[in-house]
Amino acid sequence: MSGHQASAARRGELPTYRSIMLRVAAAAVGLAIAIGITAFMIDMEFIDDQFVAVAARQSNAFLRQERVVLANGQHDRLETDLAAFMRANQVNTEGQFIVAEIYDASQVKLAEHVTDGSDWAEDLLKQYRHDFPKVDGYWYDRFYMHGTFLIQTMTPLVGDHGELLGYFEGVYQLSKERSNEILHDTAVIVGTSVLSVLATALILLPIFATFNRGVMGLSRELLDANIDTLSALGGTIAKRDSDTHTHNYRVTILAIRLAETLGVSADGIRSLIKGAFLHDVGKIGIPDNILLKPGRLTEEEFEVMKTHVEHGVDIVSRSAWLTDAKDVVGCHHEKVDGSGYPAGLAGDRIPINARIFAIADVFDALTSKRPYKDAMPFDKAMAILRDGSGTHFDAALLDVFARIAHQLHDTLGAKRDSEVEMHMRQLVSRYFRTE
Repeated sequence: MSGHQASAARRGELPTYRSIMLRVAAAAVGLAIAIGITAFMIDMEFIDDQFVAVAARQSNAFLRQERVVLANGQHDRLETDLAAFMRANQVNTEGQFIVAEIYDASQVKLAEHVTDGSDWAEDLLKQYRHDFPKVDGYWYDRFYMHGTFLIQTMTPLVGDHGELLGYFEGVYQLSKERSNEILHDTAVIVGTSVLSVLATALILLPIFATFNRGVMGLSRELLDANIDTLSALGGTIAKRDSDTHTHNYRVTILAIRLAETLGVSADGIRSLIKGAFLHDVGKIGIPDNILLKPGRLTEEEFEVMKTHVEHGVDIVSRSAWLTDAKDVVGCHHEKVDGSGYPAGLAGDRIPINARIFAIADVFDALTSKRPYKDAMPFDKAMAILRDGSGTHFDAALLDVFARIAHQLHDTLGAKRDSEVEMHMRQLVSRYFRTE
């Protein structure tokens, strides 16, 4: 799995087979496009080199014969010679200069010639003005207009002793036949590159899919085992505390439903579920004479009992997969007025998952039948929760819970323990498995 998929699995979610295949296909298409663009750019650079060289050869041939003219300042001949040069280069099957301009060393235009019907190319020269190149360099740009490639060049003319005599600027137009040939060759190169990548991806995709399906299957099995371990450990602690494992199931359902109504994120609900299962896991470190004492605890015993929160946080902190349960494990005995333990947190300083869980936990404790008490009627239990609004419980969260509590109470009350467990597992699977 990728780093993103691995981190998702650690949080409890698994990517679907379809989503992974879509990612692989998107990566293959993206790679094909990138390679296609790269191939296109490389081919165009090669074409540039070819035709800049052709343009340079033709312009240099003209400039060599004009050295003497420029060196002696015989500028009146330049117009005639330039026109003759332009007529002569029209017989080239590769292409021709359709605009040519000659400048002196001071960058003053001395001569100009535009072939018939190529005034638009003269406008192109005016539109794309540029700096004059250095003596030992040249400048060019490429365009595609009117169905042909155009190379705009600027070449310095250097004398026998390396002195700058002037510049030649021109627009070299490839023939339509040669332009079409270039487009065809480029399309073949780009298309072949793209198809090669896609074909390779199609060949490898079934192999990758088979391997990844196996990895995902193992990941799901591991995730199922983790959830079963959560349930078993939570149930074991509940039984040791003279409680029932069904309490963990009901509290988890109540907490999930309240969190969903509040709009808590899927990540937040996954953390809440882990915390709900393991909220009292730290009681494994409390001596039986205190944990199972039938009467009221002494002040000293209660101080020992409170350490189960610290033990619980220590236990879940040892697992990267469980560490996000700390909000509930470490804060489910805090109260919004700051009178809770272990840290005396108040209001919004208590994590929202702990505030949600506190409501669900107390409600189920009041409305559930235990060996030592009968189930409290719904209305009486809700009255006790309202008495704690703003002191023990978050008032806003309790108001939301009050809107959904009656239906949840009736639904869970009508189910046998095995049905409550099945309902809980179905609900939890929405957040820990993606089919």
